[in-house]
Amino acid sequence: MKIVFPWIIIVALVFSCTEDETKAPFNKQEFYSNHEAANWTKASAKEHLQGRWNLIYTYCCGFGDSNKWSAVEDNYFDLRFEGDSVKVFTNKNLERTLHWQFEERDGDALYLETEEPISNTFGTLYFSENYMLFNGSPSDGSDNYFQKVE
Repeated sequence: MKIVFPWIIIVALVFSCTEDETKAPFNKQEFYSNHEAANWTKASAKEHLQGRWNLIYTYCCGFGDSNKWSAVEDNYFDLRFEGDSVKVFTNKNLERTLHWQFEERDGDALYLETEEPISNTFGTLYFSENYMLFNGSPSDGSDNYFQKVE
């Protein structure tokens, strides 16, 4: 009985993990490849940004339990780009409207610049079809994935 009990616990732990918890919803390398293949310019990226973007996943690159994928509930955090302004919504409530532009640094890399920082928008900006990634992990921030909804 002493030998069987540890095996029961191990089997229970293995089967208690769901595939969603262990498998990343996005392949970062594929995301980068799609971005590079599109040959984004600041003009084409600005045009693609127009509309509503809903935060759908974050990946926190901290230590211990915080190093995981987290799905974000619908409409928790939205960005709405309209020309040179961006409206920031939290739980469907307009928090603020800011002027934005692409920051001038690192050659062709895209960085969002606003008068005040906007949470979930730190790091290099990448597109993969109707998904957008703010890659904050190189500087120990989180990676934030948005989906275009309008």
